Amino acid sequence: RSVNVDYGWLTTLMAQWIEGLDKRYPAALRAEGIEGKVTLIALLHEDGSLSNVRIAKGSGNAALDQIALEDVRNGPPVKFAHLLERPSISVKFSISYDLKTAR
Repeated sequence: RSVNVDYGWLTTLMAQWIEGLDKRYPAALRAEGIEGKVTLIALLHEDGSLSNVRIAKGSGNAALDQIALEDVRNGPPVKFAHLLERPSISVKFSISYDLKTAR
């Protein structure tokens, strides 16, 4: 018997996790006006760790893509409010680097 699990809450959780990331946006890239959105895919494990992080769609700038990978790999574990119901799940998410919201 198959069981369908609704992971709609995971979209919100990942958005909050991304918002809380300590994103680096190097001054050199900002000075050149380089902005972009990097879409990544990773395995999210029940302990909140991410593995097999890779780029699904790059920003068009290799340096920005690499920074996004490093920011995610160095990020804290994802904290769940719900049970994941399985050892791991594939997640796809985007990180934006733009001059208007740069810290």
